[in-house]
Amino acid sequence: MRTLPDLVDKYSDQIQIGKIAFNSYGKKQSMAGEIYTVSCSDDNSIVKSILSEQGQNRILVVDAAGVAHASMVGDQIAESAFKNNWAGIVVNGYVRDIKILRTLDIAIFARGSVAQKTDKRDHGFEGIMISFGSTVMRSGNWMYVDENGWIVTDGELEF
Repeated sequence: MRTLPDLVDKYSDQIQIGKIAFNSYGKKQSMAGEIYTVSCSDDNSIVKSILSEQGQNRILVVDAAGVAHASMVGDQIAESAFKNNWAGIVVNGYVRDIKILRTLDIAIFARGSVAQKTDKRDHGFEGIMISFGSTVMRSGNWMYVDENGWIVTDGELEF
């Protein structure tokens, strides 16, 4: 994958630049792919369910509203995502089990880490429009992420 600055320079009129800084927690430090959206906070039941299905090299984008007191992704959920062929996970929120996450050959980006798990009440919405970091995303959009940041586009970009 070219670097994000290369894509930003080439496609400046076709992209949304993410304005939230995410930390990298997976073994892979970059990813590109079609996104699937989820909105949930305080409950990662829907995240666990979706990542247990075949990902077809998509990126799960979780809007947890920046909630810092509960983790949306831990080692078991991330391992399931890896085994089910997800390209990666982006969480507008927090993750846990970071020592193990760093060993998994998948890209995982989040605001930070916290030890607390979420409640499980089967709350949340999938495949909906979400907005954070000055971007608006829908399932089917594309996301590109590397150590320089992240962008969202309506479709796949040509290199």
